[in-house]
Amino acid sequence: MYFKLFISATIICLAFSSCSSSLYTPNETDAQLENTSLDTLLAGKKLYANKCSSCHNLYLPTKYTYSEWQDIMIKMQKLAKIDDNHKLIITKYLKVKSKK
Repeated sequence: MYFKLFISATIICLAFSSCSSSLYTPNETDAQLENTSLDTLLAGKKLYANKCSSCHNLYLPTKYTYSEWQDIMIKMQKLAKIDDNHKLIITKYLKVKSKK
């Protein structure tokens, strides 16, 4: 019984960590293109991974357009208990590699 529970927990942890690691890491060029700091984009990645993966699988930024991400963030802000500043930072991160 404990072995099955251990295996299940391990699989869940691996699923979350693998998705988070497959997210792109912004660079200085991304920051310049978005007229923001690299620290802001890195914080956006971290917030996105921490806040959003607590309830569901993460989507890659390329999955949606910037406009779609904005709509998603409006809907998810209250559910995920994300304040306005964090919503802005996450949205900036998602915008950089959103579908064109």
